[in-house]
Amino acid sequence: MSSVKLDSECVEANPPGAFTGIRVLDLSMYLAGPYCSRLMADMGADIVKIEPPSGDFLRSAPPMRDGSSAYFGHLNCGKRSVCIDLKQPEGIEIIKRLLEETDVLLENFRPGVMARFGLDYEAVKLIKADIVYCSVSGYGQTGPSASLPAFAPIIHASSGFEMQSIRYEADIERPIANRNCMADYLAATHALAGIGAALFRRATTGKGDYLDVALMDTVHNAMGYEYVDAQFPGQPTPTFRPMRTLDGFIAMAPVSEPNFRALARAANSSHWLEDPRFVTREKRIGHWQEFLDVIELWTQTVTSDDAESNLAREGCPASIYRSIADSQVDPQVRVRGSAVDVEDTSGTFQVANCPIKFTDAIANAGENVPELGEHADEVLAAAGYSAEKIKALRGANVII
Repeated sequence: MSSVKLDSECVEANPPGAFTGIRVLDLSMYLAGPYCSRLMADMGADIVKIEPPSGDFLRSAPPMRDGSSAYFGHLNCGKRSVCIDLKQPEGIEIIKRLLEETDVLLENFRPGVMARFGLDYEAVKLIKADIVYCSVSGYGQTGPSASLPAFAPIIHASSGFEMQSIRYEADIERPIANRNCMADYLAATHALAGIGAALFRRATTGKGDYLDVALMDTVHNAMGYEYVDAQFPGQPTPTFRPMRTLDGFIAMAPVSEPNFRALARAANSSHWLEDPRFVTREKRIGHWQEFLDVIELWTQTVTSDDAESNLAREGCPASIYRSIADSQVDPQVRVRGSAVDVEDTSGTFQVANCPIKFTDAIANAGENVPELGEHADEVLAAAGYSAEKIKALRGANVII
């Protein structure tokens, strides 16, 4: 590794990512699997994305720009794309050839599909004994719901997640309509943690492993309080709601004694500290809705900006309810490099950068979004296929 001198100290030039040297064969589509492998790509892994002839479904997902999906680009920048028809035996043989030099196989088909391809864990480990094989699915690989189709909104409904937010319409409780895919991102990050742990274990034991990650399980884990409260209900606890201002809404969390005192100072309402309903945390929780009503009497007299700045100055956690567009240009985001440019065939756009910041390793989103099948020749050639054989496979529509 080359190095340069800086302030009389020797430091690495272009240090590798934490996953540099790791090859991932990514057969996943949509969101959970691709986001997991996107993070691994950000950290230096070589992600070979296997797509069907029609491409990953998200290649046609909005927002579109001149035929390219920015959403697909956000999830798949920094990867290599190989388009293979797995319905053809020669397509399966290509996968088996690629597995010989693969460290991680990632897939999010419905349980049983990989077995029908002859690519389940038991078959794959005969090809690569120390493979780390990760399956991501809605309900997991076992149990009565394992075979059910599921996307994030379905898991949000079945897990209880959506019922944490309801609204009233004509006296009817209705879950709030949204475009939330949180279950996918939770599953992706849990899969990332499991893959990292399995690779660490492999480094010390030489053994691979099979990982079964279910969206349902990850959502339940993310609702730690709600999960136990459902077993022991009825105990008062703070809930948080948007507080109306003169020109919008603000969120705040005056949960501790210092936070409460800071709120009182920001609102110039020291008398709150002596109010018998609010003098202790226990009292406030017992009168929580009254507490929020009193706070909102103040917030409705000031602008969102003034409320936020006053609360921040005094030390009470708070934020204006911003749009995502506004949040993307927040100075904090810019200073941390949390938004980066990537490029596809339709031009340049921004994606959220890797949220994991290392001191001595690279963790950045790849600059390029792969075209469908763009890297087939180089990937297959590296696996030992001749130029003539690659041409023949393309002529037979095994690859594109």
